[in-house]
Amino acid sequence: MEGVLKAVKMYYKRTIIMITVINCAIVLCSCGKANKEYNEAVELIEDGKYEEAILHLETAIKKNDERAEYYIAYGMALNAASRYKEAVKEFGKAYQDTDNEISGQNNKKLFFGQAVAYYGLNDYNKVIEACDKALAIDQYGYMDEKLGKMKAAAAGFMENFDLALETYNSLLEDNNLADIYFERAGLYEKLGDIKKAAKDYESAIKADKKCYDAYFALYNIYKNDKKNVFKDSSKLADDVISLITDAKMESADEILQLGRAYYYMGDYSSAVSSLEKSLKGGCNEALYYLGTVKMAEKNYKEASSKFNEYISKTGDTSIQGTNVAQAYNQLAGCYILLGDYENAESYINKGIALGTTSARRTLIKNRVILYEKTAQYKKARKAARQYLNEFPDDDGMKKELLFINTRIRTVSLGREAARASE
Repeated sequence: MEGVLKAVKMYYKRTIIMITVINCAIVLCSCGKANKEYNEAVELIEDGKYEEAILHLETAIKKNDERAEYYIAYGMALNAASRYKEAVKEFGKAYQDTDNEISGQNNKKLFFGQAVAYYGLNDYNKVIEACDKALAIDQYGYMDEKLGKMKAAAAGFMENFDLALETYNSLLEDNNLADIYFERAGLYEKLGDIKKAAKDYESAIKADKKCYDAYFALYNIYKNDKKNVFKDSSKLADDVISLITDAKMESADEILQLGRAYYYMGDYSSAVSSLEKSLKGGCNEALYYLGTVKMAEKNYKEASSKFNEYISKTGDTSIQGTNVAQAYNQLAGCYILLGDYENAESYINKGIALGTTSARRTLIKNRVILYEKTAQYKKARKAARQYLNEFPDDDGMKKELLFINTRIRTVSLGREAARASE
């Protein structure tokens, strides 16, 4: 599941742009001449200038408030700008309660947009509801795969593993999709079925030889096979990682994967060499993994420098860089180990502020741990409640909240006793 959760916002931003451009074509065909403001907005969306596009769309709607396509484009632009609450409202204005082809097309796009908005708002029940409404519409079948992936990701966040598995199975019925095999493998792994997980990781690699995350996930399964589920798992691990280390790696991204392989093997010197070469080739993602290597070497100051450089070069959003939220989490870990709890809290909060990311759950949990570590038990209680509001099925955090409440009562009783003895 982690791959979808890690890249979902980047993935759906590209789809937002595509749908908006399709809308433009529809308006041009039906009107003969696109509204100037609307046309400029579409160009701005393609250039990533979402706030500017929003202003033009607002003007377009003022001039003609009867076009569903304008509201859909407006909602898509708001989504791209992470203004999700406003987006939900605008999509609602585009709904057409009529049974014809154009209405079906528009309604499918607006339900897709609503699903993205609810995803950004962490309202996963409504994500699934919106996806189901869109999937029930026959038009624009090319969107069904994207909707299915988003539905499965939302189900995974809710720990509704049966629904997530059912959705992945459905996606794989007629398709050989490496990313879906990878996501389903992660789900099986979380459920403790590592044999099925390994099989799906293998299927992901067969479907796409460059699905590098599948190689590393499969390597970790074999390497951590303490119960000897697999025969000669150590050799199996070596065989998997050698598929990368023995391959001819030339591009900056390929050399990045080579550096990752050396990191997993514990050869940090070779990892740094490959990652620095990848970075020189223009792959900024190498900075994240250089920080990870430095953390493994317990060089926390240099690690934090690499993570900060990565965020600076990649962009301070979870959309532009798939590992930005993880980088914030790693930075918090560095500062905790350096005893700088103020900076640690700052980076945790920055990571959480990115919204729905693969690291969100870990970041919120780490905020609870940080507050406990610094004896800020009331803040820890608030953070634990926020965590359970988003992830209500975590029994470990429920027990932790009980412990925090006990600590608060103990501290309070201690203070009362101290005052009574004065």
